[in-house]
Amino acid sequence: MASRVLTITIGNDNIKLCDVSYSAQKSIQVLAAVSVPTPASACEDGMVIDIPLMAKTIRETCDANGITTKNVIFCIQSARIASKEVTTPELKEAKLKQFITTNATEYFPVNIDDYVLAHTVLEPIEEEGIKKTRVMVAAAPVDMVENYYALAEMLGFHVEAVDYTGNATLQFIRFQIDAKPSIVIQLSEDSTLVTILNRNVLQLMRTVPYGKSTIANALMEKREISYDEAMIAMTDTHNALKSSFGEGDYVTDSLRYLVNNISRVMDYYTSKNPQAPIENAYILIEGSKVYGIEKLFSYELNIKVESLDAIRQVAPPPTDGREPVDMTLYIPNVGCTIHPVNFTPRSALEKAKSANSGKYFRLVLLVSIFIGVLLVVFPLVSFINKKWEKSELEKQIADKEYIRATADEYYVAKDKYSDAAKFDIQAYSNDDYLMNFIEYLEKEMPSDISITNMSVAN
Repeated sequence: MASRVLTITIGNDNIKLCDVSYSAQKSIQVLAAVSVPTPASACEDGMVIDIPLMAKTIRETCDANGITTKNVIFCIQSARIASKEVTTPELKEAKLKQFITTNATEYFPVNIDDYVLAHTVLEPIEEEGIKKTRVMVAAAPVDMVENYYALAEMLGFHVEAVDYTGNATLQFIRFQIDAKPSIVIQLSEDSTLVTILNRNVLQLMRTVPYGKSTIANALMEKREISYDEAMIAMTDTHNALKSSFGEGDYVTDSLRYLVNNISRVMDYYTSKNPQAPIENAYILIEGSKVYGIEKLFSYELNIKVESLDAIRQVAPPPTDGREPVDMTLYIPNVGCTIHPVNFTPRSALEKAKSANSGKYFRLVLLVSIFIGVLLVVFPLVSFINKKWEKSELEKQIADKEYIRATADEYYVAKDKYSDAAKFDIQAYSNDDYLMNFIEYLEKEMPSDISITNMSVAN
């Protein structure tokens, strides 16, 4: 995945964009975060209906906020996305994907051809001596995912991944807590997501249909105020919740169903995992806070509940003198950069395959051309080298041309000498030395010796 991406979450009410830089050291820097109203009739439960209008809105928002990043991760917010935890045999990734696709109809009672599957490996386990894998499988309508790809194409964006808010939220929560068994209560306006993790691995995730609006509605009824006024009132220390349901406060008692549901989720987990009881409890509230809710939950759930007000390892965008951005409103946008699932429709896979085939053909063509060039270049280089060597030798010969005249003179003199030597040999005879011998005898022989006869042969 690219180190810098634009994350986009499209809801019925708002479009949320974050320009995010994500490093290998697991630090997240949010460079820009902006929320704009969703155009009327442009989106319905995560399905982008009016693609040109949505593209126009996103493009104008990016231009207005100086966002130029072209790599995008879409995070789908929709009740039409189904997810289920399954246990599979221990398989390699390619085999695991094939196994999930083959058994998809057992996980989801729908026509699986109309859905795109994605999965996240939770952890390896062992049951009765057999190694298995816990996997979270998700299914999204294929037409929904294809519309996001069409939206990216119209915007000129490159799709890094298409995630969904359930997985993105889980990744964000994992980013915030340690390895101890922990429960995270994520309170949004209309619902509450309860997540239990152990060793930073998801153990249980449930959605409870009560949120901050439950408190707001109780305040509206008791004090006869507007919804907006109620949302403000719950943040006021003077309008704080009581510390327990036993105090008989009407507003506090409105949370009884929510707390009871959370308690049941905790009891279910404890019954399945008695060896790893919950040690930490956190509450994460999206947007405006609810004063006193940590104390109430701590008392009623019988565990200390801490607030995750300060989001860890995530640097918010610079304020530049403006009001700081509340990053709790952009949890899915941040979480989808960490470890997104990737809903990829068949049309996108076929397009990528076609593009890869074209790339492969171009690669083969380039390799062929390269080999052809090598076949021509090597002999050509060899010929040029030999020609250069020949030129150098000819130059050296020219530099020593004066030696040829000396050599010719030598050979002429040698011939003359040879002719004279041959003539001398032919004219030589031992008789030439007879006179010398007689004179020697006359000089050296005693006077009383006389030679009366001499025979000479050459």
